Amino acid sequence: MASIARALGRHFNGYLAARVTMLLAPFLAAGLATEDARWLSGGMLAACCLIAMEKGRLSGRAGLAQASLAVLGSALLAWLWKWPTGFALACALAAEWSCRLGGRRAAWRSAANFTLIPALYLGYEMAERGASVGRELPWLAGGALAAWALHALAGRRDGAEARPGGRPAFGVAFACVGLLAWLAAANRLPYGQWLVWSGASVCVGGWAAARDKSWQRVSAALIGAPCGMALAGLLSGGFAQATALGAAGILSLALFRAYRPAFAARSALAAAHLTLLGGLGLARVLDVAAADGQHQQYQRGGWLADGRDVAGGSRR
Repeated sequence: MASIARALGRHFNGYLAARVTMLLAPFLAAGLATEDARWLSGGMLAACCLIAMEKGRLSGRAGLAQASLAVLGSALLAWLWKWPTGFALACALAAEWSCRLGGRRAAWRSAANFTLIPALYLGYEMAERGASVGRELPWLAGGALAAWALHALAGRRDGAEARPGGRPAFGVAFACVGLLAWLAAANRLPYGQWLVWSGASVCVGGWAAARDKSWQRVSAALIGAPCGMALAGLLSGGFAQATALGAAGILSLALFRAYRPAFAARSALAAAHLTLLGGLGLARVLDVAAADGQHQQYQRGGWLADGRDVAGGSRR
């Protein structure tokens, strides 16, 4: 039994997954009972904030600041979406900021990423469906406060690693993410937040690191998206099933330790969700491939002049 537990521990983060499940469960129950999708939005923000606080080992005060930034970022990006240039500039600055923080401490990169993820996804979704930001804020603020309370009461707050993470040359994340964000907002691309985040997620270091991250994402999406579309064919659809798929996708952010299986699971769940809503699950693969390909074009053009790998140390 002990060997099985150790093997599972190498692949799954049971501690963080259990805490995210405990935090997400009330939001999921309330959403299913009321058939109000805003509860799941609040749950997503809560889960991302808790992951940011736990992985970044943030203090109570820093955790409150992070939660506030996630809520305000969601509102700001939703408001800026009608002006593609402003939206692109905000996304580009946030992505570049995340890379600079990661260059100082790897844990800070995780904290910054899980602040940008809910802001980008929820802000884009609110703008895309024309939702009133004021009406969404109580659910988002409630999720942020719930995450902060759970972390403050019984969370890992001390001992954040000082090891620097990888980072691309200055301006690469700004250029790549800014261009993709402008394309998504200017063309009103459905689920364009996936395209923007795909660009941000591969800005992890030098050419070798980004190439490896891009391959992990594309290969995982090629496996996950068809599986998700097949799964959707076995489901009857409806609000409850779509909400459950959304909650499972949120949980996958905390469950897996390795990136490739985590992204394959998220791609499968996203593709199933899209297919149930009448969309095309293959859009998940196309968004990933387009963003990763665009980023690699910048790299081949000499933008990554310092050549650091994902650990931020070696030079090519």
